Amino acid sequence: MKFPTLSLNTYSNNFDFSEGIISVWGDLGVGKTTFALQTAFNSIKNGKKILFFYTKPNFPTEKIINLSKYSKQLLNKITFITPINFNDLHKIVFNLEFLILKHLENKENQLKLIIIDSITDLYRLELDREKKEKNYNLNYHLNQILANLFYINKTYKIEILIINEISRKTLNDHIVEVQAGGKVMEYWISYNIKINRTEKLNQRKFVIKQREKLVLEFIENLTINGFE
Repeated sequence: MKFPTLSLNTYSNNFDFSEGIISVWGDLGVGKTTFALQTAFNSIKNGKKILFFYTKPNFPTEKIINLSKYSKQLLNKITFITPINFNDLHKIVFNLEFLILKHLENKENQLKLIIIDSITDLYRLELDREKKEKNYNLNYHLNQILANLFYINKTYKIEILIINEISRKTLNDHIVEVQAGGKVMEYWISYNIKINRTEKLNQRKFVIKQREKLVLEFIENLTINGFE
């Protein structure tokens, strides 16, 4: 996986980001999709074929064209999938292994990276405080999605990058920011990368943790062409 920031790529030389699931999360409009797309296009340049799930309402066509530099060669190596609801996402991910096995013998078409933007966007749309049984089933399916992605990573050495939304909860009378998906997400995620706004409009602070252990913090500029 080739990230769009030098600090993160330098750090990845010492730690194996290919093992387990990486989650990038943060507030709305902080640059998560930009980060995901840049990672995809940078990884394609390294010869990787990519599956990119996009679950949000407005497909980022303009951003894709801008970040890919109008390169048809790059776009030909990435397959975009747009699930219509959370159940659709669950079904597709649950059956991904069949797609992987189908292309395993063809080295040129072997899948090397899966990106999901976002893993909980459709999930949160269906949550209902008044329907506990429905929420239980949603959490069960979210757990299945992450478990299958983890299995695919371990079995087929396919890197997994997910984009997640921010949630807030009260802890010791204080409101804290956490990843959407709660305990299910905490269990399956190996590394999490939180992108924060700073006092400067075009700067973002990256906070990287392995589980709950802080391993790296740095500042990056965000421009119309993505992270520098």
